[in-house]
Amino acid sequence: MKIALKSIFLCMALVIQYSAHATGSMIQIKQVDSLLEESRRQVYKTPDASIKLGLSIYKDESYSQEVRVKALLLVSFGYTSKRDYRKALEYIVKVDEISDELDNELLEIEILYRTGVLYQQLKIYDKSIEFMEKTERFCLSYPDKDAVRLFLANSYVVKAFIYKDNLNCDIALDFFNKGILEYQKINSRKSNGNLSIIYYNIGNCYSMLGEYGNAKNSFARSISLARRENADSLISFAEKGLAEVYTLEGNYRKAVDLLEEALERSKGVGDLVLNLGIYKGLFENHLALNEPGKFQEYYNLYLKTQAQIKTSERNSIGDSINESYKLQNTELLTIKEQFSSLLRWSILLVVIFVLGVLFLEFKNKKTIQNLTKKVDSLQGGSKIKK
Repeated sequence: MKIALKSIFLCMALVIQYSAHATGSMIQIKQVDSLLEESRRQVYKTPDASIKLGLSIYKDESYSQEVRVKALLLVSFGYTSKRDYRKALEYIVKVDEISDELDNELLEIEILYRTGVLYQQLKIYDKSIEFMEKTERFCLSYPDKDAVRLFLANSYVVKAFIYKDNLNCDIALDFFNKGILEYQKINSRKSNGNLSIIYYNIGNCYSMLGEYGNAKNSFARSISLARRENADSLISFAEKGLAEVYTLEGNYRKAVDLLEEALERSKGVGDLVLNLGIYKGLFENHLALNEPGKFQEYYNLYLKTQAQIKTSERNSIGDSINESYKLQNTELLTIKEQFSSLLRWSILLVVIFVLGVLFLEFKNKKTIQNLTKKVDSLQGGSKIKK
């Protein structure tokens, strides 16, 4: 009886100990998830801190596979925000390597989407569209539509960017509008920044199509949405776009005033691509206004910024070529394996056919020999009777 009671108390103690450990683990996981989520929200402001946090969590093997995958996604996202696509690609490949055994469809959707975005940034457009279409299929089949609506909206927008870059603005506008419809269903203040970017790109499409009235309305909407979030970089981009429309309309002074405002605001942003566009607009408009001194000042700044961007992009272009080469090699190996498999089956079928023919030939010969013997036997019997 005493032994039984001791066993019961021991089991109870183990259960209590396990429950406490499991509860502690759950709290730890929730804390880490919250930390990763907060760092992701701040990634554009503090990318280096996000990268450092992601790497420290990934290297700690005491965390679950799912947590480590999320940490690597943060690292890749951090490098993407710094426009270091070489490193972003390196970590998205690691994500793919360790995410095979995950049982989290929502996280799989995010991985598909992030990979597609990276291919789009590397200008490997066919692979990007492939991943975006996979993202859309997963999203449309996912039971909780609200949980994946942002990925669905963004997948439409990324495809719109690709078609816009390939000068298919009519198709791009369709996908931008699809993305806007999904964002409207989200109905959250968090969407303002993304909607500002979408309307900025819609404005660019209308500019290319020569629909300047629609372009100005889109850029104005982009500025309004960006101001709600105090997003200086987005406001400056939209002002630059609106100034380009004024330039096309011949309103050079108004374009210069708006570009100078955008340049002042962008000083704290540090975006080379944004600065390049502003400098380009300023030197072109000062040239049109016959102001050589201002033209030369901004033209020199434009050339200096362009050189900085080219230096940064060289590595990304090399990585894009390497990635394309890897993809081609993978496809070639797949074709070779399919061909080898087909060849093996063909040889096997030929061997079976030849063996079948030989077997039938042998069987026929055997049958003929037996019949010949039978005929000879019958003929021999007839002769004896005579």
